[in-house]
Amino acid sequence: MSTSNLAHTLLSGLALQGLDAGDAFFAEAGARTAPTDNGHPIVTFVLSGVVARIGLDGFLSRGLASSDDVINFDAVLGGGETESALWLTAGRFLTVSAAKLAQILPRDSLVEASLTDLMRRNSALQAELSRHAALKVSQRLAALLLDVHDREGGNVLALRQTELSDLMAVRRASISTACTELSAAGAVRLRRGAIQIIDPDTLRRLAGEPHSTVTDLARLRG
Repeated sequence: MSTSNLAHTLLSGLALQGLDAGDAFFAEAGARTAPTDNGHPIVTFVLSGVVARIGLDGFLSRGLASSDDVINFDAVLGGGETESALWLTAGRFLTVSAAKLAQILPRDSLVEASLTDLMRRNSALQAELSRHAALKVSQRLAALLLDVHDREGGNVLALRQTELSDLMAVRRASISTACTELSAAGAVRLRRGAIQIIDPDTLRRLAGEPHSTVTDLARLRG
């Protein structure tokens, strides 16, 4: 299964089995995906927008996900830790019961999809760890903004600086300094509760070249 169409492939399989995945929901930036519904594990299919995978502590980005990604897929086969995500931008999503996925789709397809999802998550986590070790806070923030932009998430990251400090595991003061630095360089405009990308090229220069994205491991820094 191609890593570029995981959600599409799974949703197509559900449609062939006659299961209506339901109408898409709208998520606002700052919202979190839910790992359960009435106590039952669910899987979230990201249709648009960008989310940051987060760990059991509820904070710290483990990499980004966007269209054709799934959240909490381990619940289908009953392994791995519960996963949720924080919406960095507005987006659309579908949720499907993990139990229904396990019952309706062929197990071989589920195992293959699980391995595909695991590889994507591992790649994203490796990128985050490399950034954490090798880049300054301002470079990490610039890289995060670029990833959102490159994933067609738009030019506005509608998060408060406190949320960004949790997501990047740095002090609130460090985020404030980084935002000021990027703003002074003309790369972004600071808005109340949001950061707007003004000049992606300047962001790339400030992030350091070559800029690494979570989907381009060959160019990872560090």
